[in-house]
Amino acid sequence: MKKVVDTHYAKSAEYGQVIETISQKGVCPFCPANFRYHKNPILRRSGDWFITKNSWPYKKTNHHFLIISTRHKEHLDEVKEKDFASILILSRWVVRKFKISGGALAMRFGETSHTGATVCHLHCHLIVPKLNRKTKRAQTVMFPIG
Repeated sequence: MKKVVDTHYAKSAEYGQVIETISQKGVCPFCPANFRYHKNPILRRSGDWFITKNSWPYKKTNHHFLIISTRHKEHLDEVKEKDFASILILSRWVVRKFKISGGALAMRFGETSHTGATVCHLHCHLIVPKLNRKTKRAQTVMFPIG
């Protein structure tokens, strides 16, 4: 059975249980036919990509979105220019919609032992950190790579 998730990198007990269930079933949770483990609705689509709020956002985030390919891809060499165009369209849309002043866009690809990802299916994280109330500066969000 091909690995579709990596339980090692789950950040919470609840998420760990969900990833373990997915691992036992051997189905990709981000492929359209299996997109039932995610708790939040799809907000918008562009080309072969869509954006949704992360069901298990990282600590210290004000917003945490996932931009997910509707086609199962795992490696950067599978991504075409039109894919990046769709990612950009969705990123710009969510920034306007949620009046985001700043954040980060990140994508891990390839073998999870090198990336720290829980899901092998390509996806981007659009992360907006919470601000420290005293300093008015971003709190550090831990986005693991490796």
